[in-house]
Amino acid sequence: MPSPRRLPFTDQARPWLVGVSMWLALGCGPGGCYVPQQTSPESREPAASPGASTVEDARSGAAPRTIVAAPPGPTPMLNDEARAARLFAQRVALGDRASLLEDPEGHPFPSLAPMAGLEAQVQPAGFGSPVVAGSNLDALPGSRGTGLDGMAAAPAVNGNLLGNFILLGGGGAESLQGFHEALRRLKQGVDPDGKVRVLVYGASHTAADVYPGYLRAYLQSRFGGGGQGYVPLVRPSKFYRPTALTLESSRGWKVEHAQTREGRDDGYYGLMGASASSKAKKKKEFTRVIPVVAAPAGTTPAVAGSDGADARTTYDFYYLRQPGGGRFKLKIDGKEVATISTKAKEFAPGYQVLTRPGGPHTVEVLPQGDGEVRLFGMVVENDKPGVVVDTLGIGGTRAANQLKWKEHVWSDNLRRRAPDLVVLAYGTNESVDEDQPIEVYRKNLRDVLARIRRAAPAASCMLIGPGDFPFRAADGTFTPRPRVALIVAAQREVAAEAGCAFWDAMQFMGGELSMITWAAAQPAMANSDHLHLSRRGYVRMGMALTDALMFDYDAATVAPPVVDTGTQVASSNESAALAPGPEDSSARTLDDPPVVEPASAP
Repeated sequence: MPSPRRLPFTDQARPWLVGVSMWLALGCGPGGCYVPQQTSPESREPAASPGASTVEDARSGAAPRTIVAAPPGPTPMLNDEARAARLFAQRVALGDRASLLEDPEGHPFPSLAPMAGLEAQVQPAGFGSPVVAGSNLDALPGSRGTGLDGMAAAPAVNGNLLGNFILLGGGGAESLQGFHEALRRLKQGVDPDGKVRVLVYGASHTAADVYPGYLRAYLQSRFGGGGQGYVPLVRPSKFYRPTALTLESSRGWKVEHAQTREGRDDGYYGLMGASASSKAKKKKEFTRVIPVVAAPAGTTPAVAGSDGADARTTYDFYYLRQPGGGRFKLKIDGKEVATISTKAKEFAPGYQVLTRPGGPHTVEVLPQGDGEVRLFGMVVENDKPGVVVDTLGIGGTRAANQLKWKEHVWSDNLRRRAPDLVVLAYGTNESVDEDQPIEVYRKNLRDVLARIRRAAPAASCMLIGPGDFPFRAADGTFTPRPRVALIVAAQREVAAEAGCAFWDAMQFMGGELSMITWAAAQPAMANSDHLHLSRRGYVRMGMALTDALMFDYDAATVAPPVVDTGTQVASSNESAALAPGPEDSSARTLDDPPVVEPASAP
């Protein structure tokens, strides 16, 4: 594989920074620009225009070139209700003590002190004072640079400015009509069961429950809180952190899923794709789910899973019925309420429903030691109309793992959830599977979507592509990982074929090598592994994703403003394409979940 071409900092980062103020100033106004979501927009990389005016670079003295910025793209559709929900969801996802990404008007908060000298010529808007711009997430396009001479260091930019607002690709807005109609019925009080359910499948990015937690808080703020949703009764890993609930269990449980190296590869994993089994003759095992009483300021009981003292909370337990299955007892707030047998003549899904006043409650499961108890999870919902978001993420997994799940068990679980929207957020782990032809990846993805369509034919569907994940060489330099782009293209194609929406996380971050800037930003928006985002980064992802998801739903309530046809921005340098670099063998094991700092308690 050819050696990577290293570009100096002035050739990579400065053209991106010099146009930031103009980029932000070209927003479409506080209401946004209405463009129906049919296809993902083309990259907004500047293109040369020989007839436009020029500006000479004061640093390099190079011959001037002219860069013409593309017309400003659409911005989020924000009415008063949406703005209030965005602010509320930020506070829930970040915690009461953390600073927000944006103020109530949608302006990013400053982070770094203003730079001095010549650095001020390329200083992004927002340093030292709030940005006042019509656009909200249409901020920095992300950096293609890696710092001086291609090394790992990148300029520390204001992290609150990072992230692009992008429209959905794939099947676009038409793919979400069923979901949007369900929200309208819920808003009008005519939804048949009073619930709109969203299932979010994924790997470690999803398992942290930060961007799904933002989505949950946003939708529940606007449409009512229907409960916490599905949670595993035993943590798939110690990094799994469901919002508003804490999981505690004894050490004897055996967690199994399709990506584990040890354990049964029998496919009996249930809705989430992970099961937890007790030892057949051990009675001392336990697991409990504890509600988080303290909540960030401004949150409501609905977000935590109930709707006040007069509400009722329903717990729906999912488990495996099997030959030789044992019994387990259920306790709610320390009081024994039921004993369930999992013994059956054949393998099949099992369910137990309990409803109690108030809530949420502490729920405890106690195997009785008379046979194996194999648990899948528990659904927590209240009796009020609202939205429920299930976070179904397992670190290190791939979309194709779903093909190993026993379909008759999983599909029965899925139908019981009756989802209005199913989201698949995979691709990062698949980017290191270089021995797998991309045609095989594409076929597996089609098969996964076909299974979902068979189980939930009326549900809307959406794919979330992988974000930037560059190669890191031994000398500390970064180069693009070619397979990531192939996976993004395959997901976009398969989503369109299957009638699913597609959200491009790579484009959201700013393209190839943008991860370097996210990790170097202040505050940091990504971790030093250059694979996972920080909590703030995932919240920003949740904001952009949710805005795209709701774009066409809110379009009818926001008047489209007048948009300029184009604006010329001059620069003396253009970013050059980087050749693919050598494979980073150290990055091939991605089972470790992200290190996400917990939200601050009040």
